[in-house]
Amino acid sequence: MLFAIVVAAGQGRRMGFKKQFLQLAGRPMWTRSVEAMLAGGAQRVAVVASAEDIPQMRGTLEEVAWNERCAVVQGGPTRHASVAAGMRYIYDTVLEIGLDLREVLVAVHDAARPFVSRDDVIRTYDAARPSGAAILGRSCRDTVKWRTDQYVDHTVPREQLFLAETPQVVRGDLIYSAYLEDSSVESPTDDSALLESLGYRVACVESTAYNGKVTTPADLDYAAWLASKLWGEEGDL
Repeated sequence: MLFAIVVAAGQGRRMGFKKQFLQLAGRPMWTRSVEAMLAGGAQRVAVVASAEDIPQMRGTLEEVAWNERCAVVQGGPTRHASVAAGMRYIYDTVLEIGLDLREVLVAVHDAARPFVSRDDVIRTYDAARPSGAAILGRSCRDTVKWRTDQYVDHTVPREQLFLAETPQVVRGDLIYSAYLEDSSVESPTDDSALLESLGYRVACVESTAYNGKVTTPADLDYAAWLASKLWGEEGDL
């Protein structure tokens, strides 16, 4: 069974507002990210939110066709704590249903990546089955410099560099040890870093379509333009 977690608990300090509520073609961005996971095969999605945002998000769910396949759960003070809260919810759900954990895959996706393609989500799920984990991303196309202070120290060979995106998928039997027990990585930068620290092999899946993250004010105009091209004014996936 395929699950997904959409991380939407950010406080918007860099943007000046909570970007998960950015309107894209008439819908909040976090709902677009949920729809992307559902289109890619997720059967149930947990949206991790700040406590103060839960009532608004649950109200929005009442207006969409897929509300019965989505739940909103409270996150934590860091991204990792929020992901762990989502994993706890899904782990408990899996045990309640009585599923074989090895047949469960959980995709963790940023609410700020609403444009990920259906096929890329499917491919990332598929890649996680053999090794237990997989991440979507892209090979580095730019020349990379290692700098010391404000000066170039040396050029980094880019052939082996891989720029991580989301979703990042973990198999159900790894959830407890990776997310719900004490970890040697207190605040990993992403899910792959946590899994790597525990010795799990993480497969790399190359993105085939635009999967940019809405991070800065400069991203807003492009996101609005692309949303209008993909979904019109009020369109659904």
